[in-house]
Amino acid sequence: MGAVCSSPEVRAALIRDSNISKQLRKDELDEAGNQKLLLLGAGECGKSTILKQMQILHKNGFTHSELMDKRGVIYSHLITALVALCRFADQKGLMFTDNDRNAEAEVIYDWLDDGKDMEPPTPEVYEALKNLWADNAIQEAYKLRNYINVSDSTEYFFTDVDRISQADYCPSTQDILHIRVPTTGVVQVMFPIKGCVFRVFDVGGQRSERRKWIHLFDDVNAIIFISAINEYDQVLAEDGQTIRLLESMQLFQQICNCKWFNNSSMILFLNKKDLFIEKIQKTSIKILFDNYKGQNSYADSVAYIRKKFMKLNSTPQTKKIYIHETCATDTNQVQLVIDSVIDIVIGKNLRGTGME
Repeated sequence: MGAVCSSPEVRAALIRDSNISKQLRKDELDEAGNQKLLLLGAGECGKSTILKQMQILHKNGFTHSELMDKRGVIYSHLITALVALCRFADQKGLMFTDNDRNAEAEVIYDWLDDGKDMEPPTPEVYEALKNLWADNAIQEAYKLRNYINVSDSTEYFFTDVDRISQADYCPSTQDILHIRVPTTGVVQVMFPIKGCVFRVFDVGGQRSERRKWIHLFDDVNAIIFISAINEYDQVLAEDGQTIRLLESMQLFQQICNCKWFNNSSMILFLNKKDLFIEKIQKTSIKILFDNYKGQNSYADSVAYIRKKFMKLNSTPQTKKIYIHETCATDTNQVQLVIDSVIDIVIGKNLRGTGME
């Protein structure tokens, strides 16, 4: 049997995961003043963005070096998203409005095939990116992105492509918040607040990343479960069939009713509310929920989804679910929500010790 090869990133992630696993077993996290929070949710729900917001709000954000290190991820996002949209447009028979776009598409294909997607694009590549993005065929393909694995942040980056193309480009904090990189294993952030040390763990959301970590977190003070409510008409990248919001609801049901988390506060973020508001103007949630009788308004639609999640709690008499509607890229709004979460966790801890 041949040796299994892995990238340096994967090997580094495995080493990091192993170290965290060992640390989790050693640490006595039930000591006074320590709070352990677990971020859970299906893939691409916004967990990592929430964790980044915590770093911005409570750990002085990102260093210049950390910002610069993310340039390659952003360059790659532009290239891979455009390639996916070009191929999807071709599958759908969407024709470019100018024949020059075909040659420019080849420039992008070649750049990716040569493994240069994480390098600063040349002026020729940038020009091709701008022209292709502006073409009607690509814009029509982007409107149908729920059928392909193209991030919702694609428009954000292409809107600022002139800034990104500068030789001295340094990603902004907002750029970092819009980056989508799948979480592999477990990522941890620690920060002190209100006399407590909060340890927040982000667990990989893809199917292959779940379950193998859950048993390590049976002593968490709170679970923050994040669900992207705009994904009611989008399918999983893993199987191309399952509706993402349904997958999220099924996972929430498992976590909410899991015996390991009986004593953990359950906090639900209905995330990507901005994209949800935009989408329901065109597509009703009735496409997923046949029994929905409400209007195509945010208030009616989100209230219905709230009730659907609440019904998944098998012990509502003893387990309360705290629900927040969030936009993970909005730092000001996330700050208010995180402050509320911190108060919930500290309050429960005080009640548990009889100090409240």
